Amino acid sequence: MRPVTRTQLPTIRHRHRGYVRLLLSEAALVFLLPLSRWWPLLFPLSLAGLCLVVMGFLARFSPLRGTLPLVYLLGGSALGLEVLWRVAYHAQPWLGLRLNVLHLAVWILFTGLMLWRLVKTLTLEPIVTVAVVMGATAGYLLIGVCGGLMLITLWLFDPGAFLPQALAPLIPSAVPAATAAPSLMAIAFTMLTTVNGSVLRTSHVPGQVILATISVAGQLYVAILIGLILGRYRGRGRWGLH
Repeated sequence: MRPVTRTQLPTIRHRHRGYVRLLLSEAALVFLLPLSRWWPLLFPLSLAGLCLVVMGFLARFSPLRGTLPLVYLLGGSALGLEVLWRVAYHAQPWLGLRLNVLHLAVWILFTGLMLWRLVKTLTLEPIVTVAVVMGATAGYLLIGVCGGLMLITLWLFDPGAFLPQALAPLIPSAVPAATAAPSLMAIAFTMLTTVNGSVLRTSHVPGQVILATISVAGQLYVAILIGLILGRYRGRGRWGLH
């Protein structure tokens, strides 16, 4: 392994701080979900903060420079669509419903790109520190955020996909999407950490596909990340690179 030079140290330190800030912003989003049910504006603000942390404190210090313009393009689009979708849904629900598809697509592309860059960057780290481990954890939680956005879209287009008796304690009937969104995001995180699909109808195919996507993506992320890191260090040992 090549030694870290003095000129590289500031960039590495900034990147490691970005890992910590990303995890903290995700933790803030999760812990503010109960409060977001009473003040719905907290939820989009948390998403916007997450997006800004990725663009401002993490992506620009990554060694992967080729896709950086795409990060800014998708991140800026995600921020813009978050505001536009919220305004449109309150003003004209039919327009907000149509914009939600584009909103979800941009967020999935943005989080997918960030996950790829994050995993790639983590495997290129010259040293493993607490901040690097926090960065790996942040990537895992990004999958939960993406899953929550998919559940919100499912709720908007087909509330019948959810079991009323299971969802009633979390989301009262006929609530606006802005009020339901924090609870649906919380449900996505439970799906990420377990295979709990008790809030979705087993006969509803799109809902079961989303459940499987969230659960399998979380497990694959852990397996792929561990495999890449272990393979990298094993390859160094094989060739005498320590």
